[in-house]
Amino acid sequence: MQKPFFLASRIELFPRTLHLDCMVWASACVFGLSLAAILPTLLSAQQTSPEDIFHHAAQAHPEYALGFAYALGQDAPTVMIAGPTTKGVSGSVANDAPWHIGSISKSFTSTLVMRLVDRGEVTLDAPIGTYLARDKDSMHPDWRTVGLRQLLSHSAGMPANAPRHVTRETFAHAPYAGRRAVLSAMWGDPLPGKSGEFHYSNIGYVLAGFVAEEVTGASWEELIMSEIAAPLGLTSLGFGAPTQSDAARGHQSVLGFRRSVQPESPASDNPRWLGPAGTIHLNMADLVRWGQMHLRACAGHMPEYLAQASCQAMQTPDSSNYGLGWVIGDAGEKGPIVWHNGSNTMWYVVLMLNPEQDLVVAVATNLHAPKRMDELARKLMFALAPGDR
Repeated sequence: MQKPFFLASRIELFPRTLHLDCMVWASACVFGLSLAAILPTLLSAQQTSPEDIFHHAAQAHPEYALGFAYALGQDAPTVMIAGPTTKGVSGSVANDAPWHIGSISKSFTSTLVMRLVDRGEVTLDAPIGTYLARDKDSMHPDWRTVGLRQLLSHSAGMPANAPRHVTRETFAHAPYAGRRAVLSAMWGDPLPGKSGEFHYSNIGYVLAGFVAEEVTGASWEELIMSEIAAPLGLTSLGFGAPTQSDAARGHQSVLGFRRSVQPESPASDNPRWLGPAGTIHLNMADLVRWGQMHLRACAGHMPEYLAQASCQAMQTPDSSNYGLGWVIGDAGEKGPIVWHNGSNTMWYVVLMLNPEQDLVVAVATNLHAPKRMDELARKLMFALAPGDR
């Protein structure tokens, strides 16, 4: 199979730096918001309606699609969509069309693992070699002694991504076979990072998903559907680039020019084995429902699905200001902000939760526009959470 020419440009976006006061990380599936920047924007932005903010943002860039959804409490999500499916065409994106959410998928993988924890099938701090009996003898001690907590909080010292030649060789593999091939090509070597320090790692999440597969005997994709999509009614959830005709097509930047990418093309996403780190798609309403579930579970209202202690562990900083699948910030009088963002460089999505306001906000677009979308998410959060309600 001919290797896609775009592969290097998509995978080269490695994590960069993380500081307690400012995130500037980047990877194939996630691009970090500046947590320090949230505070002044939330606290000083002019109060206006979310509808006005959304329409102004859509009119500023009408050639691309823009999605916005929010919910207060257990209200049904409000969804607003504008723009064409593809730059330069007339077809509009449907309100119920799915969007590629990139590294927001990490919160799904973490939730899957925590459900296994709740059932006693795994523990967060046991060495992963405990669960990988047939592979542990081929693993360097650095790898087999890390725990799931370290993997989910990016504190295991894992490499950010697979070596480029390994990614090329496994790009067309089926998801589970690809994960096994990639990990087995890497886990014989020492870990590059220092245990206990934050090193953003897609490979760490691929390994966490692989542990879940080995423990349960089902693929990560099957587990996401059976443990998350089905019980929560997230009917739009799927994997890879959305293929529906009324969904937004991702746009890739080539030599400064943006062009749409057909969803059936290998160019439309990273390799399928990267799933646990970031290949999920779903529509804006379901994305907000995902946030609502986490607010309810952390408040103790969904013990049959996710134990309150497990949910709260996910939203407690463990490595720097990263919990288990979520970033945790503080917006002063607006309360804590729990969030994640994601991109495969062709879509960009932000999901923000405000537990004190019982508010979930999500924004999405079909190109890599982190600065603009981060600012839009903050403006909308402020407009919807002006203080005590």
